[in-house]
Amino acid sequence: MKVNRRDLVAVLILILLWGLFSWRFFTPNETDRVSLPEGDFTQQFYVFRAFAYDEFRDGRFPLWMPCIYAGYPYQADPQSATLYPPVWVTFLALRTMGYGHYPLSALVTEVLAHLLATSLFTYAFLRAQRVRRQAALLGAAVFAYGGFLTGYPLLQSAIVETATWLPLALLGARWFTDGRRTAGVALSSVALGLSMLAGHPQTTLFVFYLSLAYWVFVNWLSFRWRALLFAALPAALAVGLSAGQILPTLAYTRLSTRSGLSFAQAGTGFPLRDVLQFFVTGLVSQWQPLYVGLLSLVLVALALAVRRRTTAKFWMAAALVGLLLSFGQHTALFDLAYLVSPGYRLFRGQERHALVVSFSLAVLAAQGLDVLLSPLCRRERRWLAGLFRYLGLMLPIVLLAVGVVVVSLDQPDAPAGRTVLAERLAFFLLMTLLAWLLLAGRLYQGRARWRLGWLAIAVLVIDLFTWNRPINYAPAEPPFPVTPPIAPMLADSTSFFRFQDDYRLPGHTGCAHGLEEIYGITPIKLARYQEFIERVPEEVRWSLLGVRYLVTWRGGLERPDGTPIPAEQLYHQGEPPDVIYTYRLAGEPRFAWIVHELWPARDDDELFASLAGPDFAAHRIAVAEDPLPVVSPATDDAEPVMVVERTPARIRLQANLSSPGLLVMSQANFPGWQVVVNGEPAPLLEVDALLPAVVLPAGDADVTFYYRPVTFFVGVGISAATLLLGVAGVVVVLRRSHRGVVL
Repeated sequence: MKVNRRDLVAVLILILLWGLFSWRFFTPNETDRVSLPEGDFTQQFYVFRAFAYDEFRDGRFPLWMPCIYAGYPYQADPQSATLYPPVWVTFLALRTMGYGHYPLSALVTEVLAHLLATSLFTYAFLRAQRVRRQAALLGAAVFAYGGFLTGYPLLQSAIVETATWLPLALLGARWFTDGRRTAGVALSSVALGLSMLAGHPQTTLFVFYLSLAYWVFVNWLSFRWRALLFAALPAALAVGLSAGQILPTLAYTRLSTRSGLSFAQAGTGFPLRDVLQFFVTGLVSQWQPLYVGLLSLVLVALALAVRRRTTAKFWMAAALVGLLLSFGQHTALFDLAYLVSPGYRLFRGQERHALVVSFSLAVLAAQGLDVLLSPLCRRERRWLAGLFRYLGLMLPIVLLAVGVVVVSLDQPDAPAGRTVLAERLAFFLLMTLLAWLLLAGRLYQGRARWRLGWLAIAVLVIDLFTWNRPINYAPAEPPFPVTPPIAPMLADSTSFFRFQDDYRLPGHTGCAHGLEEIYGITPIKLARYQEFIERVPEEVRWSLLGVRYLVTWRGGLERPDGTPIPAEQLYHQGEPPDVIYTYRLAGEPRFAWIVHELWPARDDDELFASLAGPDFAAHRIAVAEDPLPVVSPATDDAEPVMVVERTPARIRLQANLSSPGLLVMSQANFPGWQVVVNGEPAPLLEVDALLPAVVLPAGDADVTFYYRPVTFFVGVGISAATLLLGVAGVVVVLRRSHRGVVL
């Protein structure tokens, strides 16, 4: 496909459509300006980006996040997207402009820019399939602005950014089929690699499976079983390019709560009634991820009826499989995927298969418009005339339904939702009428087909933008304002403390304000930490994790035996179930302490039983499974531990011991933490089910804990080697082609 001025005009139109879709997010008029709603967008992805930017600003790579779960392996969480190039482009731009913090508008811009990129990449793929420019424009608009990408995925930005690279991965397969083999492999490899780095493994799984199926489908006739090998090459290169993220994520997943999802947990998906989303929005849920516009469905039917393109069957099959899997365990197909398909045991939310449905229908809609804009043979005209008649029969039926609903609104006991139904059905009637007129124009005014193409694009844009554009509008307000429940913590000058939020505050409020929490809302949690929270008594947990404040729904703090827990109530607001209390607990939190008394435990049950026992003292005793280190009894002299330096991934402590003892640090332990004592590496131990510890000799001790995950550095090395090998391979191929060598 050669790019000419008409293609550049199409690109300009896509940019204008994007501007029409997103202008309210960027307008300088504060009255008109909007932002994306609070929720996962602000509480998860914005907080993650802000933390990474702060680390980047301070000259550190973001590896460890101390503000949630008493310490969290940030880079191992795929949603951190620490190696995703667009994230670092944004960071560099912000630093160049002098930003000292990460603004919410930067993440809004990043997400919306991916919508634009998605439309451009989809256009390029459709043009490579040799559909007309107007048809490619329509298909690009269907995918980029359909109900899936513009719905909840905008609030879970990793989904949008991962899905953006699907069209480019498919374009690489198309290039390979058309004889541009080196370029095709390179493009698919880079696209799949970027998809893996963008931060949503489940969406990456769908992108990978769909790309693999398409590679095999379009190359099967030419290469037969070798098509599988050709498809495996870009997949392998993509894994190598993204190994810096994949290896830490796999290591963490094995230790996380995601390592053992049951069939019921993995099988969540759409209820079967959500199939109504194809036709009418807003009836079964707030979101409409299956909605691609009525005209798109008419064009899909035309593409399938005429069957001018061999790929139409492939895309229809992909749409059907994606739709059936999107219902999760409500259909039997998911059972098969769960049993035999790698990856399906790791993820919930099978409704995200709507990505496959949306893209497949976008391709079919483009093919349908391509049929509509081309000369028709007699058989194709009969198909078009039949579709025209069926659509015409729908008009009086929908009109009657609208009339019945409107008349019922006059009843005094009419449900409130009936007004919404009347609005949606009325719009459905309008779209049906416009689609019917479009087909009539093609049947009876076939000479001006190019005008029909622009009319089809206009109708579709009106349809999609009407329902999908405002669904995520929210007031443009600063995230995480200072509120009374956290004001006492912000005013506390104590060098170290954490707080426990019993889900009374927006998620990750602590991180947003520079405070440390023992909970969090990120969905991938360390299984050991979750077990610690569930099995260790609350007061013991507070002592071990340095909790000083509690934000809760509880009107009073009591032990299981009914005796009060020493605490001062600092704030009270509202009534149940929305009541909020803030308490300051008695006692001073410690970040590190010295222990001279060790209790052995043969297994986890005995360990947790010891922690729950009445004789356990958090800062005097440590419990660990055998073998135990050798320490000396305590003396009467105090042995304070001084925090000399503390950054997320490096902590330096100093202590003076009268006899050998065990230094315990109040932080979640995780593979990758190492320790040096007086300049020499020392064995890192784990005590109290979770906390890192190290044996110190008598006398002065200078201790440095640092986080150096082997999986990250090995993965980055593999990624760098893969990149160098890939570039070298392309250079060799280009040189041979210039010499006339046939590859």
